[in-house]
Amino acid sequence: MEGKRKIELIVGEILNRTPSDLALVALLKEKVAEGDESSLRCLPVLVGPLEAQAIIVSLFRHKIPHPGIYDLYLNTLKQFDGQLTEVEIFKISRGIFYSHLFMERDGNTSFIECRTSDALALAVRSNVPIYIEEDLLERNCIRLQPDGAYSLPIATASTKVLKEAMEQAIATENYEFAARLRDEINSRGQADESDKDLI
Repeated sequence: MEGKRKIELIVGEILNRTPSDLALVALLKEKVAEGDESSLRCLPVLVGPLEAQAIIVSLFRHKIPHPGIYDLYLNTLKQFDGQLTEVEIFKISRGIFYSHLFMERDGNTSFIECRTSDALALAVRSNVPIYIEEDLLERNCIRLQPDGAYSLPIATASTKVLKEAMEQAIATENYEFAARLRDEINSRGQADESDKDLI
């Protein structure tokens, strides 16, 4: 990490724009100075419905009657004199995002790997920054268009979502797009078992 420029991201919104009803999109936006949004870079991350709900509850400061699983994690960390300090997306491979949770206790910093959907929910819940290396963001980002439109890039979608999108493209006779999806799927080869359901 040392020597590489890190970019801070913020959770802009949760979108329901995937071919699967089992996943939503958390749109992360590059944190920039106010008024400097002409070339805003965005990073779409697939999250499950439960994680999306936790993020929305935190974003809009909704109150829930009982502590959720993310409250439990943060309260347990606090009970042992620790605190979450930041989240970093450190790898994106075949549409799967990998993240680290950085924690501090007694002046010592450590980190653990976790699902990015969980990392985002915890970051928003505890109001800590979300980071990504500059080159990793640049390779995987989409740019917000002047009319506010954006689309999900094929490279950042999971293989499962690509297959569902390909089936939908064939059903609607959009064969050119289906061919592009097929080529992307074939270029990835057989997905590792460890990649399954990692959203």
